[in-house]
Amino acid sequence: MNAALINKNRLECIAVIIFLAGCLIFRTRIDNIGIGYMFTCLAVYEAAWLFFGEKISEFLGRILRSKYSKDKYKSARLIWRYSNYMHLVTGGLVGLLIVTLGSYVVVDIFGLSHARYPVYIFGLIFFLRIISENLGGYLCGRKFSGAVGFSAIIRQALILVLGNIFASLLSGYGSRAAALLKQDDFFAVYGCVGIALSAAFSEILIIVFLLIAKLAAKRRVTEYEDDYFKRNDPTGNVFLMIWRRRLPSVFNFLLIAFPFIFGVVYLYIKNQENNTPEIIGLFAQTVFIPPVLFTMIGLFMVIMLVLKTVTFRKRNEMGRARGAFQTGFHLCFIYGAFGCAYLIAEGEILAKVFGSETVGPSQNLLVIGGFCALFMLVTFYMLKIIINEGFSIFAYIVQVPSDVVFAIILSAMISKGRDLLIAFSIAYLVSLIIKFAGYLIIALVRLDMTVDPINNALVPILVGAVVGVLNYFLSKAVSPHLGNLFTAIFVLFEMTALYVIMLLLSRNFREYELEYLPGSRLIRSLGQTFHVL
Repeated sequence: MNAALINKNRLECIAVIIFLAGCLIFRTRIDNIGIGYMFTCLAVYEAAWLFFGEKISEFLGRILRSKYSKDKYKSARLIWRYSNYMHLVTGGLVGLLIVTLGSYVVVDIFGLSHARYPVYIFGLIFFLRIISENLGGYLCGRKFSGAVGFSAIIRQALILVLGNIFASLLSGYGSRAAALLKQDDFFAVYGCVGIALSAAFSEILIIVFLLIAKLAAKRRVTEYEDDYFKRNDPTGNVFLMIWRRRLPSVFNFLLIAFPFIFGVVYLYIKNQENNTPEIIGLFAQTVFIPPVLFTMIGLFMVIMLVLKTVTFRKRNEMGRARGAFQTGFHLCFIYGAFGCAYLIAEGEILAKVFGSETVGPSQNLLVIGGFCALFMLVTFYMLKIIINEGFSIFAYIVQVPSDVVFAIILSAMISKGRDLLIAFSIAYLVSLIIKFAGYLIIALVRLDMTVDPINNALVPILVGAVVGVLNYFLSKAVSPHLGNLFTAIFVLFEMTALYVIMLLLSRNFREYELEYLPGSRLIRSLGQTFHVL
């Protein structure tokens, strides 16, 4: 993992943050039912993208860079040409597969009779997205990966803006159709269609942006006609070259996504009340989106430590590698403990913001989501280091049993009559804790890393708990005057300041760790004022 790839990943983290925030905003337009419809259709799209589109730009870029570094320009041009043909055909065929098989899955198997229209648009989105991903591979090969990262941000920003406009226009029409046809979910489906249309339009604009970036990249690089290209150079096997590199990543993503796949299928099988979209929407806005949002914010700040840890180990500088790993481990718990404290302390307020009709269930699920936030970031941090060190097999050894435990716990809780959504959330939390413990053992034993459990984990958790309790009572006091939304925003900033100050006073920060925190200069000034740095 080089610095350019790290920067690309950081930009993609920002894109994911915008996407997750957009989902919470879209919820105000299309309600829980609409979010459930959107995530169901998105799951069909993501399943196809996982197998046929995920990380094409990254691996195609690696192949092209390898050719360019060896002055094989003709070979690189042939690879790029064959890649265009391959991905145009793949995009068209898989897009049709989403339209046909995907609509069959969501309508005939899952029983969402009105979801075929968003799925049709997602088929078009797949075709456009794989073209933009292929263009991104060329840019990564030319060391223009920053443009690819920026395109991910632009894509989500466009969807956020245009999606609200289109969803507002079409959901209004859907509301009238719902009243006329007495189908309550029509307004949500039309809203999803608007969001899907905005995504397709945004992808067209992204393709234009990447084409312009491609022209700029081509002008800045001078190619030579003479190279070492030979007829036996395996340039034509572009499909095999990319897929051979993608298979471990696909398998790893499948293992990570297994709880969601198994849980959704189990939900559709067991749920007989025809309110599945609303249940999925409620899960998304409580257990999935909030902890992942905190995780992406933290990952954006600490991902550079993944590069440092891996680089120091390759240089056999184990002391510096352990220091970088321990710094990242500590910061992951700082971010995770804050996310956990905020979601639990503000659970009732956030539940009211999400929708007063589901305050009780939302508050309970946000508590589970808070504990997920505590372990999610540090788990992904260790997983990235393990994979980049070339120990993917050890990661699989942890992921497979944790997924099995998830399935066992979910089945056992459902058989005892527990609430389906609570059972799914608890089973996912347990599987996440198992992954955390397994990766930590691999890091300590196989990678020879070290951690300080008290300073790196226990102190941030205890400080987060104290801050959470204080802000629970504070939000109770100010919410009648500020309202739920402004209370949630105000407490977020106030809680951040109080959390940082208490960590400073407890001497939990090291000065070199501040560069991985937002507002590092202000925090350093506070630490010097308090004489704790």
